[in-house]
Amino acid sequence: HRARSGAHRRARKSDPPRSQGTMSALAVYPCFPATLRGQPTSIKMDPKGEKLIYTLGRLVVVREAKPQPGRPPATLLYIEHAYTVTAAAMAPSGCYVASGDSNGTIRVWACDTPEQILKLETPVFSGAVLDIAWSADNQRILAVGNGQQSFAKVFMWDSGNTVGEISGHTKKITTCSFKQTRPFRIATGGDDLAVNLYAGPPFKFQKAMKKHERFVNCVRFSPDGARVFSAASDMVLAVYDGKEGDVIIEKKVAAGSIYAGAWSTDSSKIAVACADKTVKVLDAGTLDEIGSYTFGKSVEEMQVSCVWGADGLFSYSLGGELSLLDPANLQAGPTLVQYGHNKAVASLAVAKGVLVSGSYFSLDEEGSTTSTSKGVMRAWDVTSGLARRFEGAGHSARVVKVCALSDGSVVSIGGDDTLIVSSLREGGAAHESKQPLSAAPRDLGCGGALCAVVLSSDKLALIAHGKVTEHALGFSSACVAVDVADACIAVGADGFSDNCNVYLYSPIGALQHTLSKHRGAISALAFSAGSEQLASGCANKEIVVWDPRAGTPLVLGMQGYHTARITCLQWSAGSVLASGGVDATINVWDLTEKKPKQQIKLAHQGGVTAIAFVSEGTLASAGLDACIKTWTV
Repeated sequence: HRARSGAHRRARKSDPPRSQGTMSALAVYPCFPATLRGQPTSIKMDPKGEKLIYTLGRLVVVREAKPQPGRPPATLLYIEHAYTVTAAAMAPSGCYVASGDSNGTIRVWACDTPEQILKLETPVFSGAVLDIAWSADNQRILAVGNGQQSFAKVFMWDSGNTVGEISGHTKKITTCSFKQTRPFRIATGGDDLAVNLYAGPPFKFQKAMKKHERFVNCVRFSPDGARVFSAASDMVLAVYDGKEGDVIIEKKVAAGSIYAGAWSTDSSKIAVACADKTVKVLDAGTLDEIGSYTFGKSVEEMQVSCVWGADGLFSYSLGGELSLLDPANLQAGPTLVQYGHNKAVASLAVAKGVLVSGSYFSLDEEGSTTSTSKGVMRAWDVTSGLARRFEGAGHSARVVKVCALSDGSVVSIGGDDTLIVSSLREGGAAHESKQPLSAAPRDLGCGGALCAVVLSSDKLALIAHGKVTEHALGFSSACVAVDVADACIAVGADGFSDNCNVYLYSPIGALQHTLSKHRGAISALAFSAGSEQLASGCANKEIVVWDPRAGTPLVLGMQGYHTARITCLQWSAGSVLASGGVDATINVWDLTEKKPKQQIKLAHQGGVTAIAFVSEGTLASAGLDACIKTWTV
C-alpha cells in the first residue's frame, strides 16, 4: 500500500480546509451516522479497533471510537464524493479507505496522509453501494449493492480490474464479508433471503449456504477465518464453516430483527444488535447467551449497529446514541454514551461557557409523507468534545433557533410553534418551560432578559418573565436580534415587495428607526456585546454595520467576500465580527479595512448555518454536514 502510482497522485484540498490569516482548525465534533427505521446502519472499525468508519450525506467520517481525556475525538473527514456516500471500509493495512456512493462509484483514498490522495475511482454498478469488504492482503475489494444488471463486483484495489463474478442473487445484496485467511472466500447476503459463498480468486459461486425467512442484514467472517455467521430479520443467527459453507449451528437468539453482528477478536464470541432494544453477547460455538443489556422500551432505543473495538463493544441506536459497553459485564449498562447530530445543525449558542446546538432527528426517509421528526438539542463540553442531551419534553418538530439569556438560560424555538426555556446545571441540561406561539416562528433573538420572536403572521412577539406581547409589523420578516440591555430590537425584512430594510423597535414595540442600505433580503442580524453596533447581512452577500442609537451606518462596502447568502453573524466580547454563509465560507472581519482579516473556505460541506464565539480566541461553527467545528481566531 505504500507504493503509490504517480498517475493517481491527485492532492485533495479537503481536510483541513484552505485558510488565510492565522485562523486555523482547532477541533471537529463529528456528525453521527444516519439511521432509518427497519434498516441496519453501517459502522465499521479500523484494524486496530480504535477508530470508527461511517458515512453521512456526502461525508466519510474516520474518528476515534473513544475520545481521550481532555480533547475532542480525533476526526478525519473526506468530502470528495459527488453523491451520497452509502458505504465505507478501511483496508487491513490501515492506510486506505474504500468508499462507495449512491451512484455506484467507488473511491479508494489514502487515510494516513492529510492530502487524502486518490488511488482509484471506478464505477462498479448502476446503483447504490451498500457494503464494502477488503481482502486480507489489501489487494482486492468487494462491493455489493443495488445494481440493475449486477449486484456485486470484486476487483483489484489499484486498477479496478475484475477478479471474478459474484452471481446467484436475484435481488440487491445488502451485506458482504471477505475471509481474512487463505484460502480466500466471500460471503454475501441479500434481500432475496439468500446467504451465498464464493471461492477464488478468481471468485465464482461455490454454495448457497442458507435461505433465511426474512431479509439478511449482516454476514461476517470470524477473524481466524474458521467460521462465518449470518444475521437476519427473522431473528435467527446462523454459523457456518468458513471454508466449505456448511451450517454448524443456527438459533433464534432475539425477539426482533437482528440488524448487526460482530466477532470478538479471538473468534470465540458474537455480539448482536437487535430491534428488541438489546445488545447480546453469544458463545460462538453454542449460540448460548453470555450477557445481554436492554436499553429501554422506545422505538428510538432499537440497536441498529454494533462493532467490537479495543475499548469494548460499541452499539448504535436508532435514536443516534453511541454506547460503549463492557462485553464481560453487559448487564452493568453503558460505560460511556456519546451524543451528537446526524441532521443539519440549525443553530448555536453559548451559555455559561457551554456550547449549545439545535437540530432535529427523524426516522423517515427524505420526502416521506409521515413525520417522526422532533427537535434535538445538545450541550457540548468544548474541552472534551462530548455532548449531553437535554432531559424533559423538548420540541416535537425541528429546532429553528437557540439563544442564551444573560442568566445562562437557553431559549429555543421550534417548528412545533413553541418557545422552550431550558437550563444548564452541573452535570446535566433540562427543558424547563414551554410557551406556545400564535404562529410559526421564523427567528429568535435574546438580550439580557427579553426574547423576541418574529412570526409568519407578520407579528413580533416579545417574551419577558413568561409574559408574551405581540405587535403587528406590517411587513414580512426574516430575522431578529435584541441587544444585551433589552433596549433595542432589530427586525430584518425578507425582501417581499422589495422591502430590504432593517427596523429598530423599542422594548414596548414602538418603531424607532428604519435602516435602508441593503439590496437583498435581510438574512442575519447581530448586536455587539456592548450594544454600540448592529451588524446586518443580506442575500446580496453584503454586510453593513450600524449605530443602532442614531440609526446611521458606521461601515459600508463590506461586500464581495461571500459568494452566496450570508446565513449568520456573530460578535465576540471584544467586538470582533464574524460571518458565515451558504458558500461554506467563514470570514472574520477587519472593520477598518472593510475586508476579512481571516477566512476559511469549505468550512462545512453544504454551507455554514451557525457560528458562535466560545471565547475571544475561539469560534465555533456548524453546518448542513451535521458537524460542529472550532477555529482559533
